[in-house]
Amino acid sequence: MQDDLQQIFAEGGILARQIKGYHPRQAQQEMAQRIADTLASATVLVAEAGTGTGKTFAYLAPAILSGQKIFISTGTKNLQDQLFRRDLPTLRKALAVPFQAAILKGRGNYLCHHRLTLAEQDPLLLSQTDTLRSLRDWSQSSKNGDLSESDLLETQSNLWPRVTSTVDNCLGQQCPDYQQCFIVEARRRAQEADIVVINHHLLMSDFALKTAGQGEVLPTADAFIIDEAHQLPAIAGQFLGNRISSHQIVELCRDSVQEMQEHAADSQQLTLHAEKLQAKLQSLRLHIGNVEQRTPWLTQLYNDEIKNHFNELVDYLEVFESELEPLAVRSPGLSQCHVRAGELVNIIQLFTEQNDDNLVLWLDNRPAGFVLHATPFKISQHFQQWLEEKPAAWIFTSATLTVAGKFNHFCQHLGIENAEYASWESPFDYAKQSLLYLPNIPVEPADRRYNQYVADIAKEVILHSQGRIFLLFTSYRAMHEVAELLADLDYPLMVQGSGAKATLLEEFRQHGNAVLLGTNSFWEGVDVRGEALSCVLIDKIPFASPGDPVLEARINNLKERGGNPFRSIQIPSAVIQLKQGIGRLIRDEQDHGVLVLCDPRLLNKPYGKVFMRSLPAMPITQDINQVEDFFMQRQVKKAV
Repeated sequence: MQDDLQQIFAEGGILARQIKGYHPRQAQQEMAQRIADTLASATVLVAEAGTGTGKTFAYLAPAILSGQKIFISTGTKNLQDQLFRRDLPTLRKALAVPFQAAILKGRGNYLCHHRLTLAEQDPLLLSQTDTLRSLRDWSQSSKNGDLSESDLLETQSNLWPRVTSTVDNCLGQQCPDYQQCFIVEARRRAQEADIVVINHHLLMSDFALKTAGQGEVLPTADAFIIDEAHQLPAIAGQFLGNRISSHQIVELCRDSVQEMQEHAADSQQLTLHAEKLQAKLQSLRLHIGNVEQRTPWLTQLYNDEIKNHFNELVDYLEVFESELEPLAVRSPGLSQCHVRAGELVNIIQLFTEQNDDNLVLWLDNRPAGFVLHATPFKISQHFQQWLEEKPAAWIFTSATLTVAGKFNHFCQHLGIENAEYASWESPFDYAKQSLLYLPNIPVEPADRRYNQYVADIAKEVILHSQGRIFLLFTSYRAMHEVAELLADLDYPLMVQGSGAKATLLEEFRQHGNAVLLGTNSFWEGVDVRGEALSCVLIDKIPFASPGDPVLEARINNLKERGGNPFRSIQIPSAVIQLKQGIGRLIRDEQDHGVLVLCDPRLLNKPYGKVFMRSLPAMPITQDINQVEDFFMQRQVKKAV
């Protein structure tokens, strides 16, 4: 395959002839060869490829040429669609190699015919009859039922969960619409395809089911390529363990009553029990409050009123399950509701007392409802076993996997052993294309005056950059506080939350001189090329909140074992996040820009050296006049 890869990636090669603007990159060719070797030997490769390496084609080309059955997992559904609808077709045309590709998403993305029928019959949804009718018409013509391809529903629409299925409410082969099920058809295509594009949430669903001994979501494959692999540990932690939400209980009550009315109308007492269960749930919610928070569950149980209401909720749920038991034979839907109730009873009992030292019990409370999580302290042992039970080639890649040049943090988190490692720096010339500005801030980030200093620095930099800047924050509070301080800017000011992310980005590109303030979701997966983004300011080192219940539990657990959680957990995670934020600045060989890191701890704390060693090789200054010179020189070159 080596000769084939050279012909593909070389100067004047296949990609250069087929793709306008393609430039050969040595790192891309080397990465493709390492991936080809890994696929051939069915081993494990952990590979960091800096921004601009071209890692997507570097793994797609050898995957296609291998002739193997390969799953490619990405971090988001947007990237998933990009791979399937843009990158794979491009390579199919360029390589002229026959292969079959499929895309597979979680069931919540596909319209469910049966759930749509139930929604059409619900008198509470009469006001949305027109939308439901449009969905019905669309379902007759859609080839795959992926709701993201329709503009009929917003992602946050209350109809979305009503017309899609979950693992809880899917009737499986007992469903009257099973023969035309979009999910069954999507899985059939995935079974038959050579290249299947999935996302990390679906991959981790397979992981969780396998770990729990409940089968698998994905068919067997020869290889798994995990892109944006730095996201995998956090997502794995979400799926491994148990959770129960207020929404699940509400849905159970609603679906049970609807099924009862159609198939067991002589059992109207179920409606009364459903109303009592929902009333008790609402009572618990009132006592928990609607303040958005993530907090250890056991601290909530110190409140006697919350504890009493929660215990009563458990009792009511158990009664509801027993009421469903004799009705289960009446219809597949009632049988499924009974199974769901039993599973919820088993899960909720985990939270009545701390009976498993390996689990972190915590509450995620939102205005729309709450979720109780039972998350394992460590996932490494489970993940390692899962890899061993899926004998295949495994390739983990991202632009941000190392901390100070080492892969230890990522691999230890997932329990990856006996792997090969490779790293390629970004081909971008950061020494010429960028400047790192470390302003002097006389106070620590915890000081109440800190955000005023950040705002003042931002104003000064914006003056020289003429807008064209991302301001990235580690908290919503800091973002909004600085936004208020920048309200009188002469440039378009855009703040996360004032519109959809995609809309804000498109407006930012169109303005060409805008100032955009964002938090976590703008730190990664955002690609703005050209002069519209010429500066990125980061307010401080992105240490995870010590109040996060899972992080707090892991920190305490490591302390008890004599470890150093700050060095082993908090610093490495912050380095990865910082590198992601920095990666927004230079996206192209023609890009130029200034990176502003405001946090004084980068220079005055010993651990700051770890962060500095993880940055691209950029010229550094603490002089704002050099920032001005950088932009002035760009203007002169542009004029010439």
